Amino acid sequence: MNVILKEHWTVDRFLAWEDKQEGKYEFDGTRIIEMTGGSRGHQRIVFNILRFLIEALDPARFDVIQEMRTTNGSQVRYPDVVVCQGRVGRTVRTLHDALVIFEVLSDDTAETDLERKRDDYARLPGLACYVLVEQNKAAVKILRRAANGWLETPVTEGDVSLDGIGTAIPLDAIYAAIDFD
Repeated sequence: MNVILKEHWTVDRFLAWEDKQEGKYEFDGTRIIEMTGGSRGHQRIVFNILRFLIEALDPARFDVIQEMRTTNGSQVRYPDVVVCQGRVGRTVRTLHDALVIFEVLSDDTAETDLERKRDDYARLPGLACYVLVEQNKAAVKILRRAANGWLETPVTEGDVSLDGIGTAIPLDAIYAAIDFD
């Protein structure tokens, strides 16, 4: 489902609608986009990131969350992994800010992740970095806030330094148990 809306929807209207649906949907301000499942490689990479961050970060200071809807006030997205300042309450359904966001790229979503979501996430006031993780090779692109937008840093070996949370995740940890063939 990818529906172009005939009338203007607000984020609040979208959230009320989505709360009544069985699946998950994103809202880019003009369209409702159905979320589909990722590949096994995608799932493994997300698991690896979650596992590393949950073990590395102080749970009193940071919350590590998988696929929770996040809004900048105009769009609603479901990042693969989000790191937030402090603990997020167990009944919270929507995040309004984040320190770090990870998206695992796939052939179907790479264009949106690299362009539209990049702009959407830039509107989150506390976001320190946006990490784009390749699925078909060991490569990551870190986007850090800069005065005129994003400063891009490619990483193909070593550690992925995560501004805003004071840690780095080894590239090997991200791709543990991933077989590129």
